[in-house]
Amino acid sequence: MTPARFLESRRTTWDRLEAIVTKATQGKLGNLTEDELRELTRLYPTVAVDVARARMYKIDPLIQQRLNQLAIAAHGLLYRRKSKPLLPAVWGFFRRDYPRLFRRLWPYMALATAIFAVSLMGAYVATRLAPANAYVFVPHGLDVGDSGPEVTSEDVSERFRQIPKPPMAAGIISNNISVALHAFALGITAGVGTCYVVLANAMMLGAFAAHFANHGLSYPFWSFIAPHGVLEIFAILVAAAAGLRLGLSLAIPGSLTRSASLRSGARDAVLLVLGTVPMFIIAGLIEGFITPAYIPGIIKIILGITVAALVITYLLVVGAEPKVSGQPTAGGST
Repeated sequence: MTPARFLESRRTTWDRLEAIVTKATQGKLGNLTEDELRELTRLYPTVAVDVARARMYKIDPLIQQRLNQLAIAAHGLLYRRKSKPLLPAVWGFFRRDYPRLFRRLWPYMALATAIFAVSLMGAYVATRLAPANAYVFVPHGLDVGDSGPEVTSEDVSERFRQIPKPPMAAGIISNNISVALHAFALGITAGVGTCYVVLANAMMLGAFAAHFANHGLSYPFWSFIAPHGVLEIFAILVAAAAGLRLGLSLAIPGSLTRSASLRSGARDAVLLVLGTVPMFIIAGLIEGFITPAYIPGIIKIILGITVAALVITYLLVVGAEPKVSGQPTAGGST
């Protein structure tokens, strides 16, 4: 077949498909009749083949461009995925996908938690044994001195109460999310930067706790920290787990190529860290409105533990894969 014959025999088909695509694009597929839908499904494969044939016959580039655009438009009408509304998509992510992702990546969470726990306890013990170490782990911001008038956690609470609550809550949420993003983003250093963020924050908390304990203020300290801190620390550890997932996918690609492993790790890590945003919002609101309030310390501590426990329960229970019935058990009959 000559190029001229090819153009003559196929032009009518292209014109017809173009008319159908134009009509569907203007009014979506629902604007087409059943006969036109059948034509669309019948004509699209032939035009897709014509794209290759036009190149083979070295047809005019403008005609080739028209055919290529026509095939792409027809393919989009037939095979495009239906877009989901934003709110149902977000609900589905937190209702099902995020808890499953968290459970799948539990080894990274366990590693981040182990680094945090060891660092915290090391700084706590070192500061309890040698109180001056508090100024090594936390060189700035210690409220309790070794001489002069002591500043208790109640004084800190009073200063919090004097700050307008909405701006304070917003600032706290922003700061906590910033820490989490640093723990996540530094995963690109093969996880070394993530480990540093976890270690630094853990040692600071351990030194603070020991410093207050050395002055007989353990209960006021934990009643001030626990309401928001338990969930806040958990969320930072989740972000750190995301950073470790990213870093180890780069450092240890396994059977995948390094680029493929990094793409997979980055996708998991981004989704995991996105799920911490509601945790930080809750922790920030508690820190801005509940922590400085005139509420008994034991209630604040119970509140902090309860909120964190509910979040952990959600991550461990919600979105469980349905069990497939009718499958033979090991050693059973078929």
